[in-house]
Amino acid sequence: MATAVATRPAPVRLRRPAGSVVRPVRNSQGRAHTNSQEQFEPGERPDLRVVETVQVRKFSIVTTALIGIATVLTLIVVFQTVIAEQQLRLDKVTTDVRLARFHYDELRQQRAELRAPDYLREQAMMLGMSQGLSAQFEEIPADVVASVIAATGGMDKEILNPPMLEDLVSKTIKSVMP
Repeated sequence: MATAVATRPAPVRLRRPAGSVVRPVRNSQGRAHTNSQEQFEPGERPDLRVVETVQVRKFSIVTTALIGIATVLTLIVVFQTVIAEQQLRLDKVTTDVRLARFHYDELRQQRAELRAPDYLREQAMMLGMSQGLSAQFEEIPADVVASVIAATGGMDKEILNPPMLEDLVSKTIKSVMP
């Protein structure tokens, strides 16, 4: 039987010339078939029937599923990449903050060394200064005090009454402390 199928000639499909009109013709069994060379007699109607339209899908279900899976995997990769970029930025900022704190501590240490009394005494001696042996206070005449008060009467209160040394030191320390 397999040899019979293999030896059977393939059906030949006839093509009609371009521009020819197709007209159905009844054959001997009463069925209509088309032949471009035969004509219908007037009054005869061909047998017509409704043919269901075939729905052609663009993609099969498997293709749609594969595209969906590929889209989800791509979104996961993009999301992971964004997370990695943000982590690198966060690490850089953390490193910058750590270095800034270290630098701040170094500057505080240098400031403390520069303000140390022993260091100040050594620097003063190198400039030729020496420690005073006695203290002398001068008396300011009352007319000089009155003229200064009269001259500074319209001054701003902050300039007129400057803060004491202890107040300046406490403000400086508060502004330096984190």
